[in-house]
Amino acid sequence: MIVEISIVPIGVGESLSQYVAKALKIIESKISNYKLTPMGTIFEIENFKELGKILDEIVDELIKNGVPRVYTVIKSDFRIKSTTMDYKVEKVKAILKFDK
Repeated sequence: MIVEISIVPIGVGESLSQYVAKALKIIESKISNYKLTPMGTIFEIENFKELGKILDEIVDELIKNGVPRVYTVIKSDFRIKSTTMDYKVEKVKAILKFDK
């Protein structure tokens, strides 16, 4: 399953990068293949239970660091036929090359 999450700490001011970095450290400790983007982090994971554990750990860490509220956006792509983030990107790139 491919997942994209955005963690938005609320009530800590305008600059959120220090909190995003704390969340990313947790993701790094659990997930080997991830991509940080300006709007979220994308990674591959086995199931929603595993995702829930990671989200719980992130929220607990942020609360421990003074964040009073955490807004989370989650997008997921579950397929019975396994696919990877890289495969999906390369597939589109191949089509673009073919169309030229």
